[in-house]
Amino acid sequence: LDLTENKINQEISVNLDGLSSMKELFLSYNYFSGTIPNKIRSLARLETLHLDHNSLHGTIPDDVLSLVRLRELKLSHNGQERQCFPGFFLCGLDTSEYQGGDVCCNSDNGKTICSDEAGVETEKNDFCLTPALRGTIPVGFGNTPYLEVLDVSNNLLTGNIPPEIGLLSRIEVLNLANNTFTGSIPSVLGALVNAAVLVKGNSMITGQHNNDEIAPLSLCNNVRGFEFFRDPTLCPPERNLLRKFYFEAKGQEWTNSTGWVGEYNSHCEWHGVECNDEEQVISLALGNGGLSGRISGAIGDLRMLQTVDLRDNDLKGSIPSEIGHLLNLTSLILSFNEITGTVPTGIANLSNLELLHLHDNRLQGTVPRLVLKGQTKSSFIADCGSPSDFDSPLDCPDCTMCCNSYQQCDVTTATKRFGVWAGVVMGLVFGFLCLVLLASLLQRKGLYQCFSLKSDAYDAVGKDSVYCFFLSNSITAWVLAIVVLVAQVICFTVYIDGATLVFDSDKDWVYQYVCPRDNLACRMTSDNGGLGWIFFAIFLAVHLLSDVVNGLKLVWNGPRYGLSWKTCQCLFGGICLCSISALALYSSVVYNVAISRSNLELIFNTVILLFVNDLDEKMYSCLETIRPKWMKMTCDNIKTTFSNNSDSGEEIDGEEIKGAILEHRGRIVELEEGIEVYKVNVTTLEDELNTLKESIVLQREEYNKLFEIVQIIYQRSNTFTSHEGEEKTGQAKSFMKQRVGKEETNKNISDPARGINREAETCTEKLNKDHPPKRTKSKRSRNRNYFRSFV
Repeated sequence: LDLTENKINQEISVNLDGLSSMKELFLSYNYFSGTIPNKIRSLARLETLHLDHNSLHGTIPDDVLSLVRLRELKLSHNGQERQCFPGFFLCGLDTSEYQGGDVCCNSDNGKTICSDEAGVETEKNDFCLTPALRGTIPVGFGNTPYLEVLDVSNNLLTGNIPPEIGLLSRIEVLNLANNTFTGSIPSVLGALVNAAVLVKGNSMITGQHNNDEIAPLSLCNNVRGFEFFRDPTLCPPERNLLRKFYFEAKGQEWTNSTGWVGEYNSHCEWHGVECNDEEQVISLALGNGGLSGRISGAIGDLRMLQTVDLRDNDLKGSIPSEIGHLLNLTSLILSFNEITGTVPTGIANLSNLELLHLHDNRLQGTVPRLVLKGQTKSSFIADCGSPSDFDSPLDCPDCTMCCNSYQQCDVTTATKRFGVWAGVVMGLVFGFLCLVLLASLLQRKGLYQCFSLKSDAYDAVGKDSVYCFFLSNSITAWVLAIVVLVAQVICFTVYIDGATLVFDSDKDWVYQYVCPRDNLACRMTSDNGGLGWIFFAIFLAVHLLSDVVNGLKLVWNGPRYGLSWKTCQCLFGGICLCSISALALYSSVVYNVAISRSNLELIFNTVILLFVNDLDEKMYSCLETIRPKWMKMTCDNIKTTFSNNSDSGEEIDGEEIKGAILEHRGRIVELEEGIEVYKVNVTTLEDELNTLKESIVLQREEYNKLFEIVQIIYQRSNTFTSHEGEEKTGQAKSFMKQRVGKEETNKNISDPARGINREAETCTEKLNKDHPPKRTKSKRSRNRNYFRSFV
């Protein structure tokens, strides 16, 4: 039944029993007055009911909710404008007699206007009527699940909007505008994602209630048909963006999500969110907050954002490209997460960026070129160090600091290619030795006296080093010396290469910074003090200074042999000594700079490197043990060749002659002093010799006497009787005893006594030979034999 726009001026008939099969009833745009009859429930099959644009008053009866098949219900525009009438009659009574009542009507121009007591007002002698539907929306709209259109706008409905309306899942139009609803808009209306929700013109959204100046977050975020969806006051768009960020970062698992996704509170009150005076987000600080999931691209629409701090969380996924839209961003801190992928190219547009931390993630590729403002060593950090979790670390040409997979970092300005500088150092050493050689050729007096060899070249090159083999003519010796030299060079080169700091390759360099999770500034971990470097310098000076000086001496004295093989040997040996010492010094310095982070490590590494420098001496000791004869022969040949400097054939100029004369004069004085000492010694020896001669003369006289006695005894031996023989024999024994006593007193003159004894023995042998004894058994014969044996 469609009676739209027929200017019908009456109440709606209460006799609706005969219309139970009606599905659609259109009574819009008429002058129907009165209330909505309770008999409306008899239209059990009704699906469409349009009663809008009439003059109905009263309340919406609960009987409407019994129409379970209802799809459209329009009751709008029953609230007419206030109209005033002369005050002589008021509903058939004088205004002075009107005490109020349920309904008051008046007719004007064929249109009946009625209102309940709430719509009647008196002004002096006039009365005014404001017809409209009043009261509250009945509870129980959940019983009309098919409802698609509910329009009660432009009435004087009051109270709260019933939350049950949010259960109308099929509703497409919900028009509650221009009423006098109070309270907050129910957040459950956010479930009406496909509906057009109109609430304009109600007191709870006009700013009259400070606590209700904002619409529910779910309604603002989910219902695009909400008429204030883009209103910056009721539905701040940044609040919707943060809500999206919250759910994509699994905000339900955060350690602190105070205030987040609250339906009615401001997003500026949420934990970690900071706003400016216009309630625009300028800072999002959620470090160490248990964030997981991924970073929402909605963050790119927070255009006034200046700081994003999401460090020390468990965020995954990639960095959204929308971050490149944050042109006001000054700090972007995404460190200590599990972010993968590549760094978006749009980050190069962040011209105001002052701090960018991307380290301790799993990023790959190349970081776009970006120059930060107010740059410090901790301004731009990424995982561009080695070792890396991937085959190659992140390429970051503008990073101020690079970190590796061990969470160790170092400044990019510390990049060192020590191998290149090693070549430069060796070139400088060679150039200096050339200058020394040139000065030697020019034979400057001061330098000559300083570096002139007082010993031979063999002593200078080192007696206990295989480098002395460079002075040998043996091919085997040269090969051994060169092998040791090459081995030392290789060892030092390995150390120098390991000390090189190249962030895209894994070397021995120990990163000296650590960037903690709870601090934006990185700190240095090295505690090398001055004491460690002082000991380092002392060790090197004690160990290398002698080799350097001896090498310079060999180079300086090489030309003294003229154009000969000896000169080449000296020059080569000196260059090798100086070069290997310089290489040991350089490698010790750079390797300690690279890996020593304490005084103990500094000293320990120095000792190891100096052991490599002793390789030539250790090789010499091994050869002495294995081939001692060959070593002795080789060393003797070197000594023979280089010890006699007189055969060198050198040309001596006046300056050298003067120096030699001065030296020889000193030697002469020393020799003269020695001669005086020798003279005194000679005089003493002469006195002792004269004393010895006198003793020998005396001994000879005694010997002659003894010899005469022996002859006499021998001549008379044949005539001696036994008695006489014994007597003579006794005399002879007595004499000999006296002689022996004298000999004991003259033991200090032992050599002449021995000579006398030898002469006596010789004489006795001769006597026996000339006069052999006769074998007889007489007593006289026995005595003679006894005497002979005694003599």
